[in-house]
Amino acid sequence: MIEYLKDKYYWFKTYNKLNLFLKDKEDSILLFGYPKSGNTWLRFLIYNYQYLLLNPSNKETITFDKLNSLQNNVMDRGSVFLPENGFPLFYRTHKIYNRPYTLFNKKIFIHRNPLDTLISAYYFYKNRDIPFSDDPKNLREKLMDIDFYVSYKINFWIKYFRISVKKAVIVMNYSDMKNDTRQELTKLVQFLNWDLDEVLIKKSVEFSSFNKVKNMGKMQSQPYGDGPKDGSFKGEFTRSGEEGQFNSKLKKETIDLVLQKFPEFKNLYPNLVE
Repeated sequence: MIEYLKDKYYWFKTYNKLNLFLKDKEDSILLFGYPKSGNTWLRFLIYNYQYLLLNPSNKETITFDKLNSLQNNVMDRGSVFLPENGFPLFYRTHKIYNRPYTLFNKKIFIHRNPLDTLISAYYFYKNRDIPFSDDPKNLREKLMDIDFYVSYKINFWIKYFRISVKKAVIVMNYSDMKNDTRQELTKLVQFLNWDLDEVLIKKSVEFSSFNKVKNMGKMQSQPYGDGPKDGSFKGEFTRSGEEGQFNSKLKKETIDLVLQKFPEFKNLYPNLVE
């Protein structure tokens, strides 16, 4: 009960703080998605494009640190930074829908198939000084088993998806983005009512590719990517981004369980299962 009340009070304060900051702003954008759903890739696409609009001669992707400097507002931290000139007032969160969502007039939800999402999340939260530190202590040893992790987390993912897809103004499907990144970025730029430049769309897609971003992370000594910079994260943030990795990582029983619990899978991600 004490933790519940603390949580309610925290979001009450956060809502009031953001409400005061956003009330006189004409445009405010919120990007939300379950962790490891392609959130950072989409942010790179957006901010490489915006950066190119201002600096068309730019020859390479922005860095992780530059991305987090330009897009430094996180909804659940209650941050209230004004954007740099030429850039949008853009927030992000992994938190499931709550009252502060209502303060934003443009809400973008990104989703990726739950099997690959949860595999990526497994490695992201496992490669820490304390693996799965946000989960109950009595489950952390069991969560080291990737099949247990996916089977345990799938209900959380489904709840997140089914609530989020109803609250979004525009929905971005990671599979569609992989299939035709230029088309999906164009769709988003048009939704945001930004200047559309096909040449810069193409360049942004090139700059934001997984190989470009992964190489940048190595060259700039930023393997932590969008993860913790304090050394507690031990892996590499940008792993592969490939779809269908679940076929070689998970037991068939685990895959079947997810498909049974989330029957929408085949319609949303038709090229990933028979």
